[in-house]
Amino acid sequence: MQLSADTEAVLSHLDTITDGGLRKRSDVGVLLELGASTGNFELFNTILRSGTGLWKVYGALRRLAPGAEGYHQMEQEFGLQLNALREHLASMVQSADDGTLQRFDDIYFGMTQGVIRNLVDLGHDLARIKALQHDGRQG
Repeated sequence: MQLSADTEAVLSHLDTITDGGLRKRSDVGVLLELGASTGNFELFNTILRSGTGLWKVYGALRRLAPGAEGYHQMEQEFGLQLNALREHLASMVQSADDGTLQRFDDIYFGMTQGVIRNLVDLGHDLARIKALQHDGRQG
């Protein structure tokens, strides 16, 4: 998918103001482009919230030892957040070109450890954007 100059400018800005830059820069660009081109800002914001939720649960899960109190519940919540993000991504990319659909299918919709890592990385980026959005509203 070809990204507009505006989307590229937003990505460049996000790269400079997020710690370590974006992990899934091109995919964030696709989501931004699709959100803008379809006018589906509500779905984009839902994706931001889902990604943020996934990232927060992932962080909490990493701090717990397997078998620790609450670990099983956090695992379950992680699975719920993972699936919610996937569902929202599927809704957003349905209007994308075939190449983009295939790429997202390969990267985010399988059932492998790599797919889970990709979703967590995307969640990281979405959480950073959501935090910037929140900071912008506060300041």
